[in-house]
Amino acid sequence: MPYQLRRSHRRRTLGLTVTANEVRIHAPSWTPRAEIECYVLLQRDWLRRTWARMRVRKPDMRADKAGEVRYLGRTLALDIRASLFVEVQRHGDTLRVHAPLDADIGSLVRAWLSARAQRLLAWRLARLARKFGREPSRFALSDAQTQWGSCTRHGHIRLNWRLVQAPLALIDYVAAHELAHLVHLDHSPRFWAQVAALYPDALARRTELRKMSTVLFQV
Repeated sequence: MPYQLRRSHRRRTLGLTVTANEVRIHAPSWTPRAEIECYVLLQRDWLRRTWARMRVRKPDMRADKAGEVRYLGRTLALDIRASLFVEVQRHGDTLRVHAPLDADIGSLVRAWLSARAQRLLAWRLARLARKFGREPSRFALSDAQTQWGSCTRHGHIRLNWRLVQAPLALIDYVAAHELAHLVHLDHSPRFWAQVAALYPDALARRTELRKMSTVLFQV
């Protein structure tokens, strides 16, 4: 599979990102090549599974006037109208897209979802953080293809913008999961106990999100 090695002096740990086109290996600038190769080999089974899933062709939204868009657990009908200017607006259960005939409708819809995710995910995370009594040092959106969220040892939390398609209950579960990492940067029993304390219905929501993940990652 094609890959790209990205080194950064800011990064402190090794990591992998899998897209439909390549595998990206993230490494601190000082990491020896042999250590990177060893790390990738240890992850090879996960890489094969994830690569196979990512290579499945995603549906094309560009010309499907009968298409649908998921937003906060609801299904919005996609209404595409020819226009000289671009405008995307929600009208009840319809997402109306005004755009030129040659516009990439999929990109316009993703941009609309991402813009709403920026505000909405930050709001849900802040809401739970106040309950927790701990706040992340930084928040940003993620465009990861296989992860819903991440938290670094420095308290930086990222949530995948695609979560805006899911019901609020699933968004809150992922937010609780990442906030719990501010205390336990692992997946130990103490970590899961902390998640449950923040979000008592965590186990059921975790199962529900796993079932929905394949569909939500198609956007």
